[in-house]
Amino acid sequence: MIVGDIIGAILSNFVIVLLAIAVVTSIVKIRRARMSRRPFSASFIVWGELLFYLYGIGNIYGGFFHAYAGQMAAASIGWQNSPFQYELGWFEMGYGAVALASLWRGREFRIALTLPYSIFLLAAAAQHINMLIVLHDTAPNNAGALLWVGDIAVPLVVLALAWLSRDE
Repeated sequence: MIVGDIIGAILSNFVIVLLAIAVVTSIVKIRRARMSRRPFSASFIVWGELLFYLYGIGNIYGGFFHAYAGQMAAASIGWQNSPFQYELGWFEMGYGAVALASLWRGREFRIALTLPYSIFLLAAAAQHINMLIVLHDTAPNNAGALLWVGDIAVPLVVLALAWLSRDE
Protein backbone atom coordinates (compact mmCIF):
# COMPACT_ATOMS: atom_id res chain seq x y z
CA MET A 1 0.00 0.00 0.00
CA ILE A 2 3.02 2.31 -0.02
CA VAL A 3 2.36 3.41 -3.62
CA GLY A 4 -1.29 4.11 -2.77
CA ASP A 5 -0.23 6.14 0.26
CA ILE A 6 2.21 8.17 -1.85
CA ILE A 7 -0.43 8.86 -4.50
CA GLY A 8 -2.92 9.80 -1.78
CA ALA A 9 -0.41 12.18 -0.18
CA ILE A 10 0.32 13.83 -3.54
CA LEU A 11 -3.34 14.27 -4.44
CA SER A 12 -4.31 15.58 -1.01
CA ASN A 13 -1.44 18.10 -1.09
CA PHE A 14 -1.69 18.98 -4.77
CA VAL A 15 -1.24 22.72 -4.19
CA ILE A 16 2.11 22.09 -2.49
CA VAL A 17 3.16 19.66 -5.24
CA LEU A 18 2.27 22.16 -7.97
CA LEU A 19 4.06 24.93 -6.09
CA ALA A 20 7.19 22.79 -5.88
CA ILE A 21 7.01 22.00 -9.60
CA ALA A 22 6.58 25.70 -10.42
CA VAL A 23 9.62 26.59 -8.31
CA VAL A 24 11.77 23.89 -9.92
CA THR A 25 10.74 24.82 -13.48
CA SER A 26 11.36 28.49 -12.68
CA ILE A 27 14.87 27.71 -11.46
CA VAL A 28 15.59 25.67 -14.59
CA LYS A 29 14.29 28.43 -16.89
CA ILE A 30 16.23 31.15 -15.06
CA ARG A 31 19.44 29.09 -15.18
CA ARG A 32 18.96 28.40 -18.89
CA ALA A 33 18.38 32.10 -19.57
CA ARG A 34 21.54 33.00 -17.61
CA MET A 35 23.61 30.36 -19.41
CA SER A 36 22.44 31.57 -22.81
CA ARG A 37 23.21 35.15 -21.71
CA ARG A 38 19.88 36.44 -22.97
CA PRO A 39 17.99 39.14 -21.11
CA PHE A 40 15.27 37.89 -18.78
CA SER A 41 13.14 38.88 -15.85
CA ALA A 42 13.17 36.35 -13.01
CA SER A 43 9.90 37.73 -11.66
CA PHE A 44 8.21 37.34 -15.06
CA ILE A 45 9.43 33.75 -15.35
CA VAL A 46 8.28 32.77 -11.85
CA TRP A 47 4.96 34.57 -12.37
CA GLY A 48 4.34 32.59 -15.56
CA GLU A 49 5.19 29.28 -13.94
CA LEU A 50 2.90 29.94 -10.97
CA LEU A 51 0.04 30.88 -13.29
CA PHE A 52 0.61 27.79 -15.43
CA TYR A 53 0.87 25.26 -12.62
CA LEU A 54 -1.22 26.68 -9.77
CA TYR A 55 -3.85 28.71 -11.62
CA GLY A 56 -3.84 26.42 -14.68
CA ILE A 57 -3.32 22.80 -13.73
CA GLY A 58 -4.53 23.44 -10.18
CA ASN A 59 -7.86 24.83 -11.38
CA ILE A 60 -8.42 22.02 -13.85
CA TYR A 61 -7.73 19.50 -11.08
CA GLY A 62 -9.90 21.31 -8.52
CA GLY A 63 -12.61 21.95 -11.08
CA PHE A 64 -12.86 18.27 -11.89
CA PHE A 65 -13.43 17.47 -8.22
CA HIS A 66 -15.99 20.24 -7.74
CA ALA A 67 -17.90 19.21 -10.88
CA TYR A 68 -17.70 15.42 -10.67
CA ALA A 69 -16.82 14.54 -7.09
CA GLY A 70 -18.83 17.24 -5.36
CA GLN A 71 -19.59 15.18 -2.27
CA MET A 72 -15.88 14.47 -1.74
CA ALA A 73 -14.88 18.09 -2.45
CA ALA A 74 -17.51 19.46 -0.06
CA ALA A 75 -16.51 17.02 2.69
CA SER A 76 -12.85 18.04 2.36
CA ILE A 77 -13.89 21.65 3.06
CA GLY A 78 -16.32 20.71 5.82
CA TRP A 79 -19.32 21.91 3.84
CA GLN A 80 -22.46 20.34 2.44
CA ASN A 81 -22.59 19.36 -1.22
CA SER A 82 -24.36 21.84 -3.49
CA PRO A 83 -25.39 21.97 -7.16
CA PHE A 84 -23.29 25.13 -7.43
CA GLN A 85 -20.17 22.99 -7.18
CA TYR A 86 -20.82 21.75 -10.72
CA GLU A 87 -20.90 25.35 -11.96
CA LEU A 88 -17.81 26.29 -9.95
CA GLY A 89 -16.03 23.22 -11.27
CA TRP A 90 -16.63 24.15 -14.89
CA PHE A 91 -15.61 27.75 -14.22
CA GLU A 92 -12.37 26.48 -12.68
CA MET A 93 -11.67 24.12 -15.59
CA GLY A 94 -12.29 26.86 -18.16
CA TYR A 95 -10.22 29.35 -16.21
CA GLY A 96 -7.48 26.75 -15.82
CA ALA A 97 -7.37 26.15 -19.57
CA VAL A 98 -6.87 29.88 -20.18
CA ALA A 99 -4.25 30.06 -17.41
CA LEU A 100 -2.27 27.33 -19.18
CA ALA A 101 -1.99 29.60 -22.22
CA SER A 102 -0.64 32.44 -20.07
CA LEU A 103 2.82 30.89 -20.05
CA TRP A 104 3.26 31.92 -23.69
CA ARG A 105 1.48 35.27 -23.50
CA GLY A 106 2.47 38.75 -22.48
CA ARG A 107 1.99 40.82 -19.39
CA GLU A 108 -1.53 42.10 -20.20
CA PHE A 109 -2.83 38.56 -20.69
CA ARG A 110 -1.29 37.51 -17.41
CA ILE A 111 -2.69 40.54 -15.57
CA ALA A 112 -6.17 39.68 -16.90
CA LEU A 113 -5.78 36.24 -15.29
CA THR A 114 -3.98 37.32 -12.14
CA LEU A 115 -6.30 40.00 -10.82
CA PRO A 116 -9.72 38.30 -10.81
CA TYR A 117 -8.53 34.93 -9.61
CA SER A 118 -6.26 36.37 -6.92
CA ILE A 119 -9.21 38.39 -5.65
CA PHE A 120 -11.35 35.24 -5.71
CA LEU A 121 -8.73 33.28 -3.74
CA LEU A 122 -8.33 35.99 -1.12
CA ALA A 123 -12.12 36.21 -0.74
CA ALA A 124 -12.24 32.41 -0.42
CA ALA A 125 -9.56 32.66 2.28
CA ALA A 126 -11.68 35.20 4.17
CA GLN A 127 -14.66 32.84 3.98
CA HIS A 128 -12.58 29.86 5.13
CA ILE A 129 -11.16 31.84 8.05
CA ASN A 130 -14.68 32.95 8.98
CA MET A 131 -15.83 29.32 8.95
CA LEU A 132 -12.78 28.36 11.02
CA ILE A 133 -13.59 31.00 13.66
CA VAL A 134 -17.39 30.84 13.67
CA LEU A 135 -18.03 27.13 13.06
CA HIS A 136 -14.65 25.73 14.15
CA ASP A 137 -14.42 24.11 10.69
CA THR A 138 -10.97 22.49 10.74
CA ALA A 139 -11.50 20.30 7.65
CA PRO A 140 -8.23 19.93 5.69
CA ASN A 141 -9.31 22.13 2.75
CA ASN A 142 -10.85 24.76 5.01
CA ALA A 143 -8.05 25.27 7.53
CA GLY A 144 -5.07 23.38 6.07
CA ALA A 145 -2.39 24.06 3.48
CA LEU A 146 -4.96 24.95 0.84
CA LEU A 147 -6.04 27.94 2.94
CA TRP A 148 -2.63 29.21 4.03
CA VAL A 149 -0.66 28.42 0.89
CA GLY A 150 -3.20 28.23 -1.95
CA ASP A 151 -5.70 30.89 -0.87
CA ILE A 152 -3.41 33.39 0.87
CA ALA A 153 0.30 33.04 0.09
CA VAL A 154 0.03 32.15 -3.60
CA PRO A 155 -2.23 35.04 -4.68
CA LEU A 156 -0.15 37.51 -2.68
CA VAL A 157 3.05 36.20 -4.30
CA VAL A 158 1.47 36.18 -7.76
CA LEU A 159 0.27 39.77 -7.30
CA ALA A 160 3.74 40.80 -6.09
CA LEU A 161 5.36 39.12 -9.11
CA ALA A 162 2.93 40.91 -11.42
CA TRP A 163 3.96 44.19 -9.80
CA LEU A 164 7.68 43.36 -10.01
CA SER A 165 7.24 42.45 -13.70
CA ARG A 166 5.56 45.73 -14.57
CA ASP A 167 8.42 46.81 -16.87
CA GLU A 168 8.35 43.53 -18.77
